[in-house]
Amino acid sequence: MHLRKSKVFSQKIYWLNKLSGELPETNLILDYIRPSLSSTKNKSVNFDLSHDLSQETMKLAKGSYFSVYLILVSALNILLQKYTRNNDVIVGIPIYEKICTIDLSSKVIPLRIQITPEISFKDFLFQVKDSVIGAYSHQNYHFDELINLLKIPKSLNRCSIFDIVVLLENIHNKNSLNHLNNDITFSFLINDKKISAKIEYSEQIFQNETIQLIIKYYTNVIESIVSNIDTKISDIVFLKDSERYHLLKQFNDNNKNKEYPIEQTLNKLFEHQANKTPNNIAVVDGQTKLTYQELNEKANQLAVMLRQLGLAKGEFVGIFKDRDINFLIAILAIYKAGGAYVPIDSTYPSNRIEYMLSNSEVNFLLTDTSLLTVLTHLINNCPQLKSIICLDEVIPENIQLTHNQELTIYDKLGFSNLPKENLEAVNEGIDTAYMIYTSGSTGLPKGTVIRHDGAINHIYAQFDQLELRSEFCFLQSASSSTDISVWQFLAPLLIAGKTVIVDIETVAIPEKLFKALKSQKITVVELVPALFGGLLEYTSQLTSQERELPDLKWMMLSGESVSVSWVNKWLQIYPEIKIANAYGPTEAADDITQFIVDKPLPENQRTIPIGKPLANLNLYILDEQMKLLPIGVPGEICVSGIGVGAGYWKNEEKTKLSFVTNPFTETKKNLPRNRADLIYKTGDLGRWLTDGNIEFLGRIDNQVKIRGFRVELGEIETFLGQHPNVRENVVVADQEEPDNLQLVAYVVVKTEPVPSISELRSFLRKKLPDHMLPSAFVMLESLPLAPSGKVDRKALPKPDNLRPELETTYVKPRNEVEHLIVDTWQKILKVEKVGIQDNFFDLGGHSLNVLQVHSKLRELLKVDLAITDLFKYPTISSLSNYFSQKDDSDEVFASETNQISQKLGAGKARLKQSFVRKKQSI
Repeated sequence: MHLRKSKVFSQKIYWLNKLSGELPETNLILDYIRPSLSSTKNKSVNFDLSHDLSQETMKLAKGSYFSVYLILVSALNILLQKYTRNNDVIVGIPIYEKICTIDLSSKVIPLRIQITPEISFKDFLFQVKDSVIGAYSHQNYHFDELINLLKIPKSLNRCSIFDIVVLLENIHNKNSLNHLNNDITFSFLINDKKISAKIEYSEQIFQNETIQLIIKYYTNVIESIVSNIDTKISDIVFLKDSERYHLLKQFNDNNKNKEYPIEQTLNKLFEHQANKTPNNIAVVDGQTKLTYQELNEKANQLAVMLRQLGLAKGEFVGIFKDRDINFLIAILAIYKAGGAYVPIDSTYPSNRIEYMLSNSEVNFLLTDTSLLTVLTHLINNCPQLKSIICLDEVIPENIQLTHNQELTIYDKLGFSNLPKENLEAVNEGIDTAYMIYTSGSTGLPKGTVIRHDGAINHIYAQFDQLELRSEFCFLQSASSSTDISVWQFLAPLLIAGKTVIVDIETVAIPEKLFKALKSQKITVVELVPALFGGLLEYTSQLTSQERELPDLKWMMLSGESVSVSWVNKWLQIYPEIKIANAYGPTEAADDITQFIVDKPLPENQRTIPIGKPLANLNLYILDEQMKLLPIGVPGEICVSGIGVGAGYWKNEEKTKLSFVTNPFTETKKNLPRNRADLIYKTGDLGRWLTDGNIEFLGRIDNQVKIRGFRVELGEIETFLGQHPNVRENVVVADQEEPDNLQLVAYVVVKTEPVPSISELRSFLRKKLPDHMLPSAFVMLESLPLAPSGKVDRKALPKPDNLRPELETTYVKPRNEVEHLIVDTWQKILKVEKVGIQDNFFDLGGHSLNVLQVHSKLRELLKVDLAITDLFKYPTISSLSNYFSQKDDSDEVFASETNQISQKLGAGKARLKQSFVRKKQSI
């Protein structure tokens, strides 16, 4: 008895050691959503290794069944390493009943293998042999006890620890596995000197095409290893030449070398259109409209001034202002003068604005008079800045921004009387068109440089994809600091279309957005999923007649992933308005792929594909060694072709890491002169689907998209770590609900007292844009670590969904007004429990939420409520008291207005703050 206990204890210790640490999930990516209950393996595919391959395999195994099994298991592990992108692999193997001494409830045990790509297959085979023998030597331990011991959660719809089982019927009892709740079973049989195989799977989670591809690639692996047992694992061939050709050529065959005017510039193409249709309306902004001729002439006048001030070809010019007609005039004028524009968002924190002004080395800055005061505190550290041109007003004579005698400030009188004729063009298609700053992991934004030809190719490729013609009317709704805004501003102007500019309030409030789409007869609207969801919710509550949008042809979605359910709901309401799910990085001139959805998708479909390459672009799914990956295998999405930009401004190190020489001669194209054939490595994870579309799978690194903005989580961590009482922190993107991505910060403090959430958020607000502020903060005593010593992000506790961790005590609403406000906050913030003392921003509120709450409360309460009031009274209690008392005293008007202006880009509010130093009502 003592000896038996000793053996049981020994086996227990073995499994505890073998399965310690974070267990890898070894499975194929499912084709469909996993059912809530177990999916029966009701399908099977039989295949045989060829006679020659079977003979070579058995010869390598020297006729031993067990050795053949080791080879088959080893080959499968190598294939699964590719499919999982993990060198740590677990599969299930049946027990070896000949040496089993007890009756076990489960006849399968886990086999965990560490794969080192640099070793030979021969050495790996010995490693697998040792692991299999070790597992069989300790197989007399009840599997259920092992699950309980490791505290692994049990599930009704999958097997614990492993999803894939591999067996050889010559040495294993296959019948003992009939009730096993795993996803896929590989069973082999050696018969008549030939190796036959069967893959059993559930059609509820896998397509037959997926299984057929696995068979093909698995066979390729075996052929590669038996031909040379000393081959390094990293050199094993997964793709044959015909399969490489299929990926490189056939999956990119929609390109067909489309001929677009990429040797031209955006300004020349616009001038050509202005000459053809001078009297067509080109742009609408509220009550203001300009024809093509008027827009062209105003841009020419500003361009003349820039030339007179000495703007050099290719030089960057900053645009620091809100989106309006003057913003579009500024873009065109900069192009006509030979420069490139840099959008600098006026709502960003001052340190970020100052960095962008300094780093871009702009000598010229186009702005509004209402922003001059904001600039006062920034430009002293930008000695290269020579000229500021205000586009909207005449500057008061007594304005003084700086002691820099070389800096001159101009207003619209400086260019409004200049010549209106087109200037002689000095730029070409290969010249820089714009630079957009994106989030950087080091805490400093990166300036991404894009040329005219890349932007033109994107615009014309979308013309073809969406079949857009001169009736094209586009809603310009995206922030000027995103690449989406570029083609929203400019695309319609190249084919006699119309650009309709709307402010952030119109975009954020579904009712106003719907009215704009209808009244302006918008043809194409492009939204991030968060805004799309709000519009969808609003229109679904309207009657069939009320919700009609007869002019809208396309709903474009971009910036982040959207759920199948939302897309299906839209198409049920608007079956004639197709959805274009677009994907693309700023570094490749916006969209590089697109998937058109014209009818509802199956409810069990996991994701909306991002589609196929746009014209004159080539897409690749690559591993860490820049090798092509098979269909269905996840890897980095990479792109080559005319859209690839010029890299990162003044950042050679990051440019060399992300922009690499294209090694695939099969896809090289005749690029314009002075254009290297580069591949841009997006850092995004994706896989080819069998139909040639790509599925987006997330990020390889710690980067996410929030409301269309790229966010490096490392940048938030860098700034949060600068708080004097934060010892360490980690920021993650949490998505408990589909289409609702939230940033969560986990913080470990140095000393007591623990900083409040308000303090941490206020600290970050001074350093980061609104879209980069975490929605929730979770205080921890320490960060959980994985065995590697890195932060174990999977072990981080989920934030409380009922109510974020706040320093305030929950206080329930006291009257009907407070109940209405609570209900509004809970619905818009997606928080299930809000107290009247809770701070709106501590609950995760941001500027878009403010606009939505403002609109809803005005509708429900029928009160005269200013947007500024929501910032002045950020709790329901204070807002309720404001409604009841209507106290007009406002001692902190100036500071509050400044805060709101920074948030919402309210130009008129800034103008009042700058030049009217007295109390007044907004």
